Amino acid sequence: MSISFDAVARWWQNWTFARSNIGRLDRCGAAEVEHIARDVGIGAPELRALAGRWPDAAEPLNRRLAALALDPAVIRRIEPQVLHDLQRVCSLCRHGRECEHDLAERPFDPAWREYCPNEMTLDALAEERKQAKKAN
Repeated sequence: MSISFDAVARWWQNWTFARSNIGRLDRCGAAEVEHIARDVGIGAPELRALAGRWPDAAEPLNRRLAALALDPAVIRRIEPQVLHDLQRVCSLCRHGRECEHDLAERPFDPAWREYCPNEMTLDALAEERKQAKKAN
């Protein structure tokens, strides 16, 4: 298996981005970290976990939304906090590799429902879209 220079460069860029974010938080005092976390509606441990994630950690969410025919721009416009929460949950999910594989190999297979922590919210958004289409 050969690894491309671009893949290594991308990994390095992601790693330095995550380390930089963690470093910024480490330079803040505990009270400031708590304040920042509270401002964005999460706990300090969750903020630290998110800071250490790759910048594209929620990318599987965009692909899942596309598979479900849900437009993130529409969700952002109508329910920005819902999209923010979906991204946060996706970024912290422990099933990232499984999700990436399922999206690549079989994006319409309902197997993702067994492990996706966003399943209920995604179903609710799909139902809202369906109801909106009926109303029009």
